[in-house]
Amino acid sequence: MESKKSVEELLSKQNLEFLDIHEITNLELYGSKNRKILEWLHLKKNSVERMRENVNQYLGQEDVNINEFLNREHTDANSAELGLALTGLIIRGDLQNNLNFAVTGAISKTGDVLKVGSIKEKIQIADVSGFSYIIIPIENAEEVSNIQKEYSRNIQVFDVSHIDEAVKLINELNGKN
Repeated sequence: MESKKSVEELLSKQNLEFLDIHEITNLELYGSKNRKILEWLHLKKNSVERMRENVNQYLGQEDVNINEFLNREHTDANSAELGLALTGLIIRGDLQNNLNFAVTGAISKTGDVLKVGSIKEKIQIADVSGFSYIIIPIENAEEVSNIQKEYSRNIQVFDVSHIDEAVKLINELNGKN
């Protein structure tokens, strides 16, 4: 479309809800296509397989529930890895949580929490969904600080660099040592 405003007007006329609109550059568009071609040629693992490997490697075992989630159609992003790893710890009984957290973050096989995209939208969705807390990668902290200045929200943001920090944070907020 010609402009961001014309897209907003079209979506409004169609009574469609949206949080934000971003222009996609040719670099982003063709980069995405090139990554998909490499996956099809088996020259690069797809994002779901990388997620499965990273989460299972960190947990030290495969989990049926996590595999079930990853086997769903249209699962295609690494930002669920931190949430999946924490879920695996809860299922295993290594972590207990009684609070509602939104969680986003990619992870490495060793549990380092890595930067994700679309952080503004993820915070907005978590806030609108009624979450009191969101855990994000520390690499997104500066961007989130800027977002917090422009977007008034009712959600408390915590940044972590490793899964162990997220576990410690969840234990602290649940009143456990």
